[in-house]
Amino acid sequence: MSEWKFLTLKEAELEFIDGDRGVNYPKKSELLPEGDCVFLNTGNVRQNSFDFSNLDFITKEKDNLLRNGKLQRDDIVLTTRGTVGNVALYSQEVPFSNIRINSGMVIIRVNKNFWHPYFIYLFFQSHLFKKQISRLISGSAQPQLPISILETVNIPQLTLDEQKEIIFNIKSIDQKIEINNQINQELEAMAKTLYDYWFVQFDFPDQNGNPYKSSGGKMVYHPELKREIPERWGVEKLGDISQYVSEKVGSSELNKENYVGTDNMIADMGGIELTTSIPKSGTSTKFSVGDILISNIRPYFKKIWLSDRTGGCSADVLCIRTNRIIYKEFVYATLARDDFFNYDVAGSKGSKMPRGDKKHIMEYPIVFEFEIADQFSKIVRPIYEAVHKNYNQNQELTQLRDWLLPMLMNGQARVEDKT
Repeated sequence: MSEWKFLTLKEAELEFIDGDRGVNYPKKSELLPEGDCVFLNTGNVRQNSFDFSNLDFITKEKDNLLRNGKLQRDDIVLTTRGTVGNVALYSQEVPFSNIRINSGMVIIRVNKNFWHPYFIYLFFQSHLFKKQISRLISGSAQPQLPISILETVNIPQLTLDEQKEIIFNIKSIDQKIEINNQINQELEAMAKTLYDYWFVQFDFPDQNGNPYKSSGGKMVYHPELKREIPERWGVEKLGDISQYVSEKVGSSELNKENYVGTDNMIADMGGIELTTSIPKSGTSTKFSVGDILISNIRPYFKKIWLSDRTGGCSADVLCIRTNRIIYKEFVYATLARDDFFNYDVAGSKGSKMPRGDKKHIMEYPIVFEFEIADQFSKIVRPIYEAVHKNYNQNQELTQLRDWLLPMLMNGQARVEDKT
């Protein structure tokens, strides 16, 4: 039985701030790949964090014309349209100092005399909150959570000391998850650096263990690529060394640990986030261990995963399986480069919602030599295995966190005094 008293978010006097939806709201043509101010879209707010892998910016002049929707440090951002309930904290660690929200989200600003921002951030992640909004927006064809409904949600009324106790216990789990994420980023960077050194700069070890090109290794001009490549190396199209997977799996065979959509793929990392967005009916493409999954629709380009499990993926995710003579680690490292995703986007020009064109993607040229590709794969295989291990540990920690947080929020579990 809960020990806490509850009040509504309106009674809690949290400040809810919409984005500016007036005449100065940025048009699509005014969104830039770089600029003075980040203009968040709903794809930039994940289940519990920001995702800055695909950003839009607006100019300083456009930023100055807008009124509401400017973030301050310790603000919480909550998505309120489409994928409702994703949340992120604008902490000091976020590397951008100038950020605005779009019309699909809301800013929550706290009175620090009564609320700890991290506690409010945790509340919006908890099942206590998610169950309430699920009931409030059920039956809606286009899920959305206006502020008038959001204000009716109940939150436990706790002292700052009680909030800090909950934060202490949950944050220790969050910190371990973040450490694993940082390790994974460093491991992936190591693999990418090695790939670039061997297959872009062509300084793979020659027969004497010296860097090939820098040591005077012979290069030959390739007319199709219009550049030089090492002698005796070949060029194959992606479609010559891999194939699309078309086998289907029913929704009844899926669970939240093995269903992949573009919204829960992690950019530049070795995994997916847990999701509840499993289709209620129909079929998905069945993938297996070692298959390469690639996001196939904006704003989710540049998301790719070397799978460590079996499962099903949505129509917006492409599943590629390499031939046995070519090692999957080498192909994955090749496709994880920006060069591939730029090539992918180039095949979608003119589309309102660009997708990776299958025929175009399978024409992608890959430069390699079998023995060098084999050697590379053997070196990076333990790296990718470590990435998967850390990611799977994060899934377990997330499940523990999701079990513990609502119990603490409800007063069904109390933490012992730390002193």
